[in-house]
This record gives sequence, C-alpha cells and structure tokens, in this order.
Amino acid sequence: MKNINFPTHTYNDWQEAAEKAINGKPFEETLKTSTIEDITLEPLYTKAMLDKLDRYIPAQVAAIQRGKHQPSWLVSQEVTADSAEEYLALMKDDILRGNETVVYTGFSKFEWTDKQLIDLAEMIVQYPIYFKLTSDDQHILHVFDFVNPQQLSKVQGVIFSEDTVEAPENVRTQLVDTIPIHHAGGTAIHELGVALSILSERMADGDFTSVAKNTWIRFAVDTQFFQEIAKLRAFRVLWQVFSSAFGEETPTLPLFTETSVRSYSKLDPYVNLLRAGNSTFAAVLGGTDAHTVHPHDFLTKPDLSSRRIARNVQLVLKEETHVSHVVDPSAGSYFIETLTKQYVEAAWNYFLEIEKAGGYAEVIKSGWLTDDIQAKWIEREKNIATRKQSLIGTNIYANPQETVKDAKIGDSHMEYMTAKRLATPFENLRAESKKTSLKSAIVLVEPLKKSKAQVDFVSGFLAVGGIEPLISKHLATAEEINQFLTNEKIEYAVLCGSKETIASVVPGLKAKANIDLAGKYSKQELADWTQYGISDTLYSGKHMTAKLEKIFALGKESL
Repeated sequence: MKNINFPTHTYNDWQEAAEKAINGKPFEETLKTSTIEDITLEPLYTKAMLDKLDRYIPAQVAAIQRGKHQPSWLVSQEVTADSAEEYLALMKDDILRGNETVVYTGFSKFEWTDKQLIDLAEMIVQYPIYFKLTSDDQHILHVFDFVNPQQLSKVQGVIFSEDTVEAPENVRTQLVDTIPIHHAGGTAIHELGVALSILSERMADGDFTSVAKNTWIRFAVDTQFFQEIAKLRAFRVLWQVFSSAFGEETPTLPLFTETSVRSYSKLDPYVNLLRAGNSTFAAVLGGTDAHTVHPHDFLTKPDLSSRRIARNVQLVLKEETHVSHVVDPSAGSYFIETLTKQYVEAAWNYFLEIEKAGGYAEVIKSGWLTDDIQAKWIEREKNIATRKQSLIGTNIYANPQETVKDAKIGDSHMEYMTAKRLATPFENLRAESKKTSLKSAIVLVEPLKKSKAQVDFVSGFLAVGGIEPLISKHLATAEEINQFLTNEKIEYAVLCGSKETIASVVPGLKAKANIDLAGKYSKQELADWTQYGISDTLYSGKHMTAKLEKIFALGKESL
C-alpha cells in the first residue's frame, strides 16, 4: 500500500464530473448555495481557495485562539425553582451532576434568608456565576456581603441586569446582548455588526481598558451548523480589529452562548433535542466560553428529566469528542476558515453602515435596523413555508395525530416570549385543524405503484396541517371518481396520476368537492378545468401555510 500513488485531480476535473452527475443542470445554480446573509457557499472547498487568503488566515486563527479563556467551556445550565430553598437544592444537585456554573434566572423574585445566602456564598467562591436579573429582583446580590473579603477575588462570572449593579472586581456586569437581534429574526451579520456598534457606544463613554474588563457578550446559536461556527469565530477576529482601531491591545472578552429557540417547535418536540445537539456542537467548535442548552420542551414546561437531558448534551460532547482539549478545533478547515473571513468582512461593513446611519441607538430609534431585520425574517418565513429550509416534524415528516401543547413559556423566561420562531405558523395551523371539520381524500387515478411518489408528497403536505386524508383505491374513470367522492362525502380531494391520465378524466368530473391536482400544471390548463371543479395544484415549492389556510377555510364553510 505504501507504493500506491493516487492520481492528482484539479477542481476543474471535479467540476466536470459533478456536471455530468447533475445531468447538464446549471452548475452555479444547482451546486452553489446562497445563505440568508447573501454569502455564496461553494460545493467544494480546496487548499487552493484557502491559499488565496493565506495572508489573512494566520492572523485570523491567532485572533481566535488568543480570544479564548481556555480550551474547554463552562456547562451553564439553568435551574427552574419556586423558592430559594428549592433553587439551592437543585443547583447543588446540578453541580454534582456536571453543571459548572451557578446559574440564576431571577424572574420569580425569591425571598432569601441570611442562611440561604451564606449557603450560596460558599458555592460562588468555588464556581463561576451567571446571574440574570430584573430590576425588581436584586436581593440575591446581597450574597456578596456574605463572602469573606479575602475570597471576593475568587468570585468570577457575569451578571445580566437591567440596572447598574455592584459586584466583585472579577464579575462582569456590562452585557453586549445580541440575542434580541437574533430573536427579532436577524442574521449572523446583523448580530455581529450590532455587537460592534454597541461596543463602539460603550467605549465612547469610558476608558477602553476599564470598559472591556467589565464587558461580556451573549449569542444565540441556531442550527445552521457551519455558519454558526463561523459567526462565533468571526466575532473573535472582529473584536481584535475593533480593539486595534482604538489603538489598544485586545483584552479577552467572555463569549456566552445558548441554543436558539428560533428553530424550536412544539410539534414533535423531541426533534428539539437534535437541534440542541447541532447548535451546541457548533457553539463548542466556534469557541464559546460558556453555553446553555434549552430543554427540548422549553416552549411548554421543562421538567427535571428534560433539564437533565439538556445538561447531558454538553457532557456527552465533552466526554466523547475531546474538543474541550483544543482551543480552536475548526482551525485550518478550508470551508470554515473561508466562511469566517467572509463573515468578518460582511459584518465589519455592516458595522460601518450602522455607524454612518448614526450608531446603534439611532438606527433602533429610527426603525432602520428593525426594517432591515424584518426583511430577512420574511425571507426566512418564505423559505420554511416553501420547504427550501426544513423543520423536521414541523414542515416535513409531520405527525398529524400528534397533539400540540398550548402551554406557554414560563414567566422565568420572559425575554423569550416575543422571540420569533419559524414553527409558529405551523403550530397555529395544527391548532386550527382541531377546530375544523373537513373530509378529505387522495384519489388514485392510476395504480398506487405508478403514483406512489405523488401520494407520499400529498400525504406529507397535508400532514403538516394535521390533515389525514382517506386514500382511495385505483379509480380509472371520472364516473368512479364522482361516485367515490359522493359516497364518502368528500369535501376536499387531490387527484394523483400522470398528466395524460388526469387530462382524460377531468372533463367528466361532476362532484361537489373542491379538487386539487398533484403536480405542476399551466395556468391555462387550470383555467380550462375550473368548470369541472379543479381549483389548484400541490407541488414541491408551494407556499404551505397559505395553501393549508385555504384548505381549512373549506372545512369552516362546511360546518
């Protein structure tokens, strides 16, 4: 085997082979992908492509590696409790089971006794803190009064508070929060550009070194795996460039992440586990310093079991992948290094655009930033509605028999209540299906073995709305179809079969049912067949939510 030599092939050789495989379809349109940020992803990344960026990559990798506090990251899982006593018990148990941060989400406003604060003080000397507070829940901060003054320097971590708070010197209290931008539907470029603009405003009001020492940043990590890795790595590079623009050395800036709820769904919620795993691995490879996994039932009501599973997502990654021993696991990847560079350039340009428009505070007040983000959110919604992007169990592979919990996110997570989620229109459709009486059917105008692909597509399309159609046997003539629709009292039907067979039976249709056809047909054909009860077509790329709403309207009329 040592003597075997493999032939050397060029990118052009690969492209020629790829073009043959896609049967002459346009190479650029078929194999190149445009992201939501309008960045083109290549079908194949090579060393030659990276070599073109050679003068940038060493500095890029160095900036990323210098920005990390340590190779590993902190497991920072939240605890949900109804009292200070319960919180302490659960937090201690979580730490014993792998949690590495004292996380407090203070929206319940606990009443703390001195004994409980002493208990908590012993914990925060040993483990970093991550406190999220509201303006009317500051009592927990008295815990610092119960820490031995000689040990105050051991208290480390971050505090997220709406108000200015006093904390030990190694606890950072100034948050640069990109999660509201993410929840509004923003892209990675929006998040990065806004982060720099917020930092710019902070630095203008104080000494760079002092402000940086008290600052930390928070990102939500979605399921676009490679893009999210590049987003976090790009921030490290941007932070160095930003610091250089101020003529300062680059101080370390803790980067906290959490799984995005944008792709979470109440439909088939266990798929949220896969989304959480995907997002968490991206956060880890991207260089997070601390990470929180939201449980798969976060949108309804997490329990001890789901919180344990969420915590174990991180523990499994630590134990099984060994990425906690590497500062920058993605370094050198042709794809990720190139994408990181593209994000750095796009985000810096967007930052300059914000600054030109007056800075972060001004673009928020004027609505300029909101409008820009909303345009991208509309694009995201369209991609989901037309299945250009998949949400497993929601817009594809849906289970129509599944009941959807109508519970809402708890008060302890109010910041997520207004987060835009891609699954929301589909959850609303499923709820609507429970209120609608609609007798539907898939009609086979050819034997099932000939129209199986169409039947599966139509069944899957309707299942997204919770519709379970009756599937007919092979009905070869218009008379048989009319009789079937009448006998079964069908209100909505989809005909499946070849275009030739469909064209032969349509002129004989006389049923009262509203009828659609599987597949694409010309507008002229549909116009000619309207008189026979043909209304529309179902095909790949159809706007699902708009179509399903029209189908449900048929059921309302029949009540």
